Amino acid sequence: MQIDYEIIELFPTPVFTTMIPERFSSVVPWFYSQDMLSEDVDETNYGQRSKNSYIMDQPEAGELRKYILVLVGVYASQMLKYDYEEYKFSQSWLSYKHPGQHHTMHTHPNSLISGVFYFGEPAENTPAIRFHKLVGGMNVSYISPKMKKDKRDSKYAVEYLSVDFKPGLLLLFPSYAYHSVPMNKSDNVRCSLAFNIVPKVGFGDETSLTELKF
Repeated sequence: MQIDYEIIELFPTPVFTTMIPERFSSVVPWFYSQDMLSEDVDETNYGQRSKNSYIMDQPEAGELRKYILVLVGVYASQMLKYDYEEYKFSQSWLSYKHPGQHHTMHTHPNSLISGVFYFGEPAENTPAIRFHKLVGGMNVSYISPKMKKDKRDSKYAVEYLSVDFKPGLLLLFPSYAYHSVPMNKSDNVRCSLAFNIVPKVGFGDETSLTELKF
C-alpha cells in the first residue's frame, strides 16, 4: 500500500568536525610539558587534568587559539545562527585518559560552545567521545521500547553517537549537548585539549535584566 508521509526532524544537534592543519602541531610538545593533577589510575576515575585550566590563554597557544576561534565563528554563525561578533575561550584544560579510564555523561554549564582537540599517539578502535540523546525529562516517566537489533538504517533509532580518537581532530558542539568519554580500551594514553567558548561581550540582554558582561 502506498502511503504518502513526511518526517519532521526535531531539533537536530550539529557537531562540527575538522582536522587541524599540521602546522599547528608544534604546540603539542608544549602541551606535554604542562603539570598535571595526578589521580590514581584505575577503571573508575576521570584520569588526569592539567593544573592550569586556562591553557589557551597562554602565549604558547596563541596561533592555535586564533585558528580555533575562526572555526568557532563559522560554526556559531552558519550552523547555530548565533548573533555575536566575537568569541573567547573561558576555561581550557588538558585531559589524559589512561587505559581503563573514562568520564561519565555530562554537559558544560556557563558556556555557549564547547570543544575538544585530540593529540598524541593513534589509538585504533577506541571512541574518544560519545554524544547521547536524552529521552523523557524531569518528572516524566520513560518506558524503554523493544527495539530491533539492527537499527543502522534509521538515524531516528540511534541512542548515542561515538566519534573515534584521531590525533589532530577538532570537535565543536553546543555546551548543552550531553556527552561522555568511553573507556579507553587501547594501550595508549588518550590525550585531549578540552575547552569552553563564550561570547566576548557576555550573555543575556540589558532590557530584560539578564545581562552578564565579562
